[in-house]
Amino acid sequence: MNIFKQFYKSIYSPRDIASFRMQGKGKTILYLILLTLLASIPALYYLSSGINEGVKSLSNTLEEDSLSFSIKDNELKSNAKEPTIINKDDLTIIIDSTGTYEESNISASGNTVALLQKEFIIVAAGQSQTFEYSSFGNVSITKDDIAASLNAFDSMLPILITILAVVYFIILLISKVIEAFVFAVFGSLFARTMRRTLTYGQLWRITVYSMTLPTLFFVIMDAIQTSVPNGMLLNWVVTLFMLFLSIKEVPFKKQPEENIQ
Repeated sequence: MNIFKQFYKSIYSPRDIASFRMQGKGKTILYLILLTLLASIPALYYLSSGINEGVKSLSNTLEEDSLSFSIKDNELKSNAKEPTIINKDDLTIIIDSTGTYEESNISASGNTVALLQKEFIIVAAGQSQTFEYSSFGNVSITKDDIAASLNAFDSMLPILITILAVVYFIILLISKVIEAFVFAVFGSLFARTMRRTLTYGQLWRITVYSMTLPTLFFVIMDAIQTSVPNGMLLNWVVTLFMLFLSIKEVPFKKQPEENIQ
């Protein structure tokens, strides 16, 4: 059975999931990679579009806004007594040299570009990226310099977004692998309770395919940018339920009959 048909069957059929326990480990690893790739698509799409729009909007705002500021000794400096907040379409631009805003405040907001006292932050599609001024060396730069740099930086965005996408995918893949191992431990408890004879490798294969339904659900929710209350709990419940049903579909192993003297 090809991997795409396996994906379709894994959405609704515990019996088919149970049958995948006998396949090679390499095919299951490939399936997990493709499942991770699918899960990452909505976040990466909104992240890339948010960064593009954020950089362009910030560049235009700096050229139009009359507020004067500079970055010196790794700090944002201006004469403003309070933060400047500019709402532009679905993007919020924050310029704060007072130290009022912190990273935790920004990461909880919507699409945002924030120049803070010691760092600048880009938030897009719920993903936050923070860059400290000190990481660029002890530079001295004005608002006009930043606007000019942003225009030049625009050509480098594809490279930056590609790097962020790769890093995000690797982190998500690692989390999926760990998740599969943890669920497989629960699977061993289910197998023991239901008296099914399964190796850990077989349980791990069943587990990976049992993760299909919740992964697809959250991909759809992410694509339409809908928050799911208690999403982690829901993911665990659905995955464990599919895992339980799939293990239940594994036939009993017949015990050898004792010889009658």
